[in-house]
Amino acid sequence: MMLSSKLRDLRKKHGLSQKELAEKLMTTQAKVASWENGDSMPDISYIAKLTVLYDVSADYLLKDDKQDGQTIEPGEEMDRPNTDPKRLGRNNSIYWTIVIAVYLLASIVTGRWSTSWVLFILGGAIWLIGAGFHWINSTK
Repeated sequence: MMLSSKLRDLRKKHGLSQKELAEKLMTTQAKVASWENGDSMPDISYIAKLTVLYDVSADYLLKDDKQDGQTIEPGEEMDRPNTDPKRLGRNNSIYWTIVIAVYLLASIVTGRWSTSWVLFILGGAIWLIGAGFHWINSTK
């Protein structure tokens, strides 16, 4: 469904006239009509106001389909990476247990306890890279 159709359907679903919507958005009825006719597109500030007013995601308004081909319906949760704190804590614990085990194994095998600390720095760097990727994906 196109943006213009979504705007018209959402306005009608919420029982608003073009004039009432224009007043809520502090714009003109002509602009609202232009958006709904597909003659122009609302700028980002109006998109933000519309998402709050209609309780929909910007993805729902701006995209025709999700990546998998399904539309995002109003009120439907957007896909988010799993950010369950317990799961993240468990994953971090497993990761650092492996790093410590590798450190101990390398130290025992080589007999160089003082120089094996480099493995901790390498483990920390890898962890930071992974945390960065997780943060980037969680903000999409």
